[in-house]
Amino acid sequence: MRSVLRLTIRLVIGLAGVAIAVAPVAAQEPVAEVRTWSGETLRLSQPSLEVFYTIPVKEEDAPPSDAAAPAAPPMLFGSATALAGALEKKPELLSGQRQAESVTLQKGAVERRIPLLSVASLVFARYPVVSALPAHLAATHFRYAATAVLLDGTTVEADYVNLGTTILRGTASDGRVEIPWHEIETLRFVR
Repeated sequence: MRSVLRLTIRLVIGLAGVAIAVAPVAAQEPVAEVRTWSGETLRLSQPSLEVFYTIPVKEEDAPPSDAAAPAAPPMLFGSATALAGALEKKPELLSGQRQAESVTLQKGAVERRIPLLSVASLVFARYPVVSALPAHLAATHFRYAATAVLLDGTTVEADYVNLGTTILRGTASDGRVEIPWHEIETLRFVR
């Protein structure tokens, strides 16, 4: 009976030791190691890819056609500045942001949407392209490709990637950092 009790106590102590040793590993947050095209390297805690967007709002007050317009012309009163502001009214825009949950990589006509939780690293390549846009809009124009290495070791090659208005946001030792995706050469997640 004593030997069973001793064995049970040893088992409980052993399991408690394993639980204590594993707990800090399970509680660690992912970290992003980033290298930019300018050569800067950063280590960011609490990394996230954020997508910014703008949605134009339709004017619902506008009449659908000329038939619904009033018979008499509208009478406007006020200063010229006030009237100019009312007449030049532009539609409102809704702006927002959300956290990206996946990245879309394209090779030929095939697009693959890969969850960010399964990405170990992303390596971007950029190639200069000739553009019809004037140089004052963008001094250089690039086409981006990417290679993603997944957590299971699978490699996904893409000959085209465009993450639009996405930025990488995180915290470095000296404060909050935001990096536009097109400035990132490599991104590696350490989990």
